[in-house]
Amino acid sequence: MSNSLMGNMLVESVMERAIKDKMKEQQAKQQEEERRRAARRQYEEEDEDDCDDEDLKEMLKKMREQRAKELQEAMLKKNKGFGEYREIVEEEFLPSVTKSEFSVVHFFHRDFERCKIMDKHLLAISQQHPETKFYCLNAEKAPFFVGKLQIQVLPTICLFVNGVLKNRIVGFEEMGGKDTFETGTLAHILLRYGMIKVRKGSNDEDSSDEDK
Repeated sequence: MSNSLMGNMLVESVMERAIKDKMKEQQAKQQEEERRRAARRQYEEEDEDDCDDEDLKEMLKKMREQRAKELQEAMLKKNKGFGEYREIVEEEFLPSVTKSEFSVVHFFHRDFERCKIMDKHLLAISQQHPETKFYCLNAEKAPFFVGKLQIQVLPTICLFVNGVLKNRIVGFEEMGGKDTFETGTLAHILLRYGMIKVRKGSNDEDSSDEDK
């Protein structure tokens, strides 16, 4: 077996283990959070049923509302990074693509004009689609993953689902090969690959309608 093939198998094995471990961790946390919420709801409902004092009932209601607000704020903090486009370094690559369901990673070169154009469109799309995480990675500073993912053209966008590479967008070919393509054109391609969802009033919705 060649060293190259063994290297590829090792990377796939490491990524697969990382994905499985992360999914188990997230599932355990989610189950524990659901268990705690269910226990709190049951406790509060029992308290309210046993209470005849209207003032106390109102106080319990406000406490529930406050807890719901705190939970919402905690969820927003937990989902920090969604709805934005940020640069990562090579060491962050694997943790980044395995900790969310949908990840879009732009391999770029700082001096390439087309990479700057891609940045502009991905930034706009990311702000409309908090369901997906958008990253950019300097190809010059990420030789390991550039080699393992066989990145040969910049820009290249790699599309990950639960840490597994599903598709890639190489250069501007899918956007018609022109530098003047619209943001909606790229958004529709991501939509077609299942990386984002249609949102009313967004560029991808307009592009989708035109495609029909």
